[in-house]
Amino acid sequence: METTVSIYHGPYESIPDNASPGLKFLKRFLPALDSLTPGENVISPFFTSSAPILIASDPPTTASQAVPILEVRSRHTSKFHHHVDLAWDIDLRGDTGPINTSYSRTAPNADAAQKGQLYAPLVGNIQMKRTVMFEATSETTFREDPCQFAVRVREFNILDLEGRDESDLQIVEMRIFLDQRPLQAHSASLFTGSGYSGS
Repeated sequence: METTVSIYHGPYESIPDNASPGLKFLKRFLPALDSLTPGENVISPFFTSSAPILIASDPPTTASQAVPILEVRSRHTSKFHHHVDLAWDIDLRGDTGPINTSYSRTAPNADAAQKGQLYAPLVGNIQMKRTVMFEATSETTFREDPCQFAVRVREFNILDLEGRDESDLQIVEMRIFLDQRPLQAHSASLFTGSGYSGS
């Protein structure tokens, strides 16, 4: 079955108003993720209550657990921003979405396998299922750094989205692939003994 893929090159701030639903979701989501005022730009509404966030090889966390981490980040950084280079929005509405996200189970059930189905019907009132992937460079500048050196880290992010319609889309799983060592090394040189690792 055909799947529609929308591709966007450039910063997320320039995603047009007539872009695909997943790209417009990304344009709304990244300002909240990048915000240094997490109390005013809350990320929790962008996630379902049980959505796991997987960052590199770290143990999974959830959006509610991530909020305190973002508050710590806001106290120690003067700038944090994702410079998006390339984004893909995969519309799975024409398919029937995966039975579960990759975090819980990637394989279809035995009955679906017997029928040669890779996907199972969307459940409940879920009408939209999309996967948004984006390549970006995250830029972090620490308040305590007298040189205000910007630590840049390449990232690849995957957002699995579900919702009743475009306005209802939420992240059901987020996966972030990056090498955290440059950020950890620079923060260690600034915060030795402070208990803050920068991750």
